[in-house]
Amino acid sequence: MDVFVMPSWGGDGRSLRRSVQVWETLGVAGVLYTDHLFVSAGDDEPQRVTHGDPFVRAATVAALSESLVVGTIVANLGMDHPALVLRHFTELAVLHGGDRVLAGVGAGWNTEEFDALGMDMPRHAARSRRLLDAARLARQLFDEHVATLEGEGFAVSDLPSAPTPGGPPRLLVGGGSDFLLDVAGRYADQLDLNGSSRQLPLGRVDPRKLDGLRRVTTTVAELAKSVERVRSSAEEAGRGRDAVQFSVLAGWVEPCSPSEVASREAAICSAVGAPSLPLAECPYALVGTPERMAALLADRRDRFGLSSIIVHDGPHVEMLCSEVLPLLA
Repeated sequence: MDVFVMPSWGGDGRSLRRSVQVWETLGVAGVLYTDHLFVSAGDDEPQRVTHGDPFVRAATVAALSESLVVGTIVANLGMDHPALVLRHFTELAVLHGGDRVLAGVGAGWNTEEFDALGMDMPRHAARSRRLLDAARLARQLFDEHVATLEGEGFAVSDLPSAPTPGGPPRLLVGGGSDFLLDVAGRYADQLDLNGSSRQLPLGRVDPRKLDGLRRVTTTVAELAKSVERVRSSAEEAGRGRDAVQFSVLAGWVEPCSPSEVASREAAICSAVGAPSLPLAECPYALVGTPERMAALLADRRDRFGLSSIIVHDGPHVEMLCSEVLPLLA
């Protein structure tokens, strides 16, 4: 099983070089950047936390490393022509090989960013259609190196793309709605699994907090159903049931003793407004000793084919790579 890191923003080139050396030494598989101009954080007096350019950071990491996979989780397709977004990934694949590039794309969700640019964020249905059409465009550009397509709010006509001798980027999408699961099955190479929107639609009001609540209340069994839908969609599209790999964002990694597990899990639930409940069946939480974390990951690997976890950068990364993953070998 692989570990991908989501770094925090900030720091200069020297600090990034040091981080790359640490990640390589630990055996981290790759580095994925979010794509935001800013995100408001905090409940009482939200502060707008600025983010950097994910493609500049990804390119720098790829140049500093011989092995780390780089990509986005996920690039916002709502603010630019999808072909221009996909071009970044193609160029990274030309320079470093497609097996080192995860082209993570998404529909966009942060209304504040659109407002700050004087743009109206389209309704969810239109953004979903745009993501579908962008996934179709990616497959044409990555696999055939030329594309013609009429999409939601954009079009391309006989558009060439640079050949990628080392193979095309791998297309990643993230989400959990039935629509998104079908898109992943038909077009993606990797799906970062979220809970089903049937359980808790996020909407436009405080989607970050609602996302946390939905993740805490999602179970491994529910993700197994989502994976089966993806595999069926892939098979129907003629791609084979194993065409898509699966990851989850483990947003809560809490090393602790067995006696502390219940209180740590209760604190996680409280933070997102959920009733206190055990989180052994929550795919997004890893709480306990390295042995317990390894057992949880093995169970998720066996039950729904989990192949990698994505975690925020921090001291727990060393523990995961040096103490947990060896127990899965």
